[in-house]
Amino acid sequence: MLGSQILDLNTSISGADIGVPEIKTFGFATFQKAMATTDSWTSHGGPELVFVIEGEACWELEDEALVPVSGGQFALFPAGKKHRIVNGLYPPSHSFWIVMASAGNVADPALLTREGFRDFQNYLGRRGLTHDIEARCMDAIGELHRLVSDPRIYTGSSLLIAEMRAALHTVLIEAWKAQDKKLADRDNSALIDDFLEVLHSDPDAELNIGEVATRLGFSRSYLHNRFRKEVGMSPSDYAQRLRIKRCCTRLATTSEPVTDIAVEFGFGSSQYFSRVFKKYLGTTPTEYRQQMAIREH
Repeated sequence: MLGSQILDLNTSISGADIGVPEIKTFGFATFQKAMATTDSWTSHGGPELVFVIEGEACWELEDEALVPVSGGQFALFPAGKKHRIVNGLYPPSHSFWIVMASAGNVADPALLTREGFRDFQNYLGRRGLTHDIEARCMDAIGELHRLVSDPRIYTGSSLLIAEMRAALHTVLIEAWKAQDKKLADRDNSALIDDFLEVLHSDPDAELNIGEVATRLGFSRSYLHNRFRKEVGMSPSDYAQRLRIKRCCTRLATTSEPVTDIAVEFGFGSSQYFSRVFKKYLGTTPTEYRQQMAIREH
């Protein structure tokens, strides 16, 4: 996870160091090219927020549900919810992340009132959802990026710390507002859950989304609109990511030729497969297989 698997590779700051105990850590992570990571699961005592500024990334939950996040979106991972980067590879991306402290371990939050912090945790702890990053929130993240790169950070500048706290407060409030709006608008989540169950249990369903929608008693257009509203992308995009995930498993665990894998999973040709694969992972199937082999040794 951005907030835990790669803290040693990117800048991170403890909330306690700037007088914000309700935030455990926060920081930025930048990958100029696709980079292999571990397959270990992670979870936190408080919710985690991941804001993808550029590029994209995709996580998976223990139930195999995917949480894809494109540039300009952020995702929430509830406290205690195990998650990891999908396919063991970070695509090229630039992200900002916040890991919140456990509500029970914070006696006096600094940015929110005690009641406000509890309510905030409750809202963020309901379910991992993807949202668009509003302009005000994006501006605050940009300000934080400038501040963490400021040399005054090494001298403990009171002004810089105050600016940092103000920007963090804006980010948290904007995330809270986005979650509040999304939860109030979830009028048919059972449909989405049923659709995801079919997709994950039936590999052929990825190529026949219209038929799946009909089977569930809805039109393809209605499913498309509801899915995009709740998940943040189209059903076909999600299905494509799931298909790529299955291909990654085959690439990492067998020596089967790339062309055979491409045909088996419905891509038609290795050239088309490579284009789609690179679109989502920032690397080719052959390069991915090589990275996974190096990681294992």
